[in-house]
Amino acid sequence: MTITQIQPNIETTARAAIEAARALQTALEESPLDLKQDAPRIRALLEALLTGEFYRDGDEATLDLLQTRVLDTLASRVPGYREIALNSDTDDFAFLDPELEAIRRLWEQLRRFRHLRQTVLDQLTAERQVSALRRRIQA
Repeated sequence: MTITQIQPNIETTARAAIEAARALQTALEESPLDLKQDAPRIRALLEALLTGEFYRDGDEATLDLLQTRVLDTLASRVPGYREIALNSDTDDFAFLDPELEAIRRLWEQLRRFRHLRQTVLDQLTAERQVSALRRRIQA
């Protein structure tokens, strides 16, 4: 029995990641999140994302930093929300407070972007693995 799964091609996924990066920038601009001393580093990453450069060495640490800032802010204002954010789609856990809601939307955009970015990286890794396997089998 053969199981096939229909997936978008890598270019479609990469385009979606680039669009998600732009939406992430917009969500950050619309949120009152205090980036503290990390603002220059995070803003530099987002500037690169806006140019379509959704992967650079070192970006993962900066994305982790932004994630920590967002989750710490949400958790400090709503105890227990960190676990909800990490384990659920938060669209079902929206806020009436406009500031909190803007930060929640930022979280969702960050989560979406990171998922798409990782999907592209995983597809590239899979392509390399398949190519290497084909070369070994044909040799």
